[in-house]
Amino acid sequence: MFDTNNFFETINLKSNLKRYKSTLIYSFIVGFLMGSLPFIYRTQENFRVQKLIQEQRKIEIQNRERICKKDNSDYKKFLSLGFKKTAIEKFNICMKGQ
Repeated sequence: MFDTNNFFETINLKSNLKRYKSTLIYSFIVGFLMGSLPFIYRTQENFRVQKLIQEQRKIEIQNRERICKKDNSDYKKFLSLGFKKTAIEKFNICMKGQ
């Protein structure tokens, strides 16, 4: 029926691995890259979002500082009277309060 020597020779895994080694490696690399694309995209998107959140927080802090240091604030009043420590305390209270 079957020639067993020829049958085992064609199915022999070692000979196929040697013959198609580079093809298997390239296929694995392509599959790995395609599988990791969604993870890379999500990571990149999360990085952008985190950066935008940090920039927004920075702008909010600058706005708070501007409001707390404006001309009619307690900070300016105490600073102009010469009470630096009290002015800093009032500034810190104002920053925490908003």
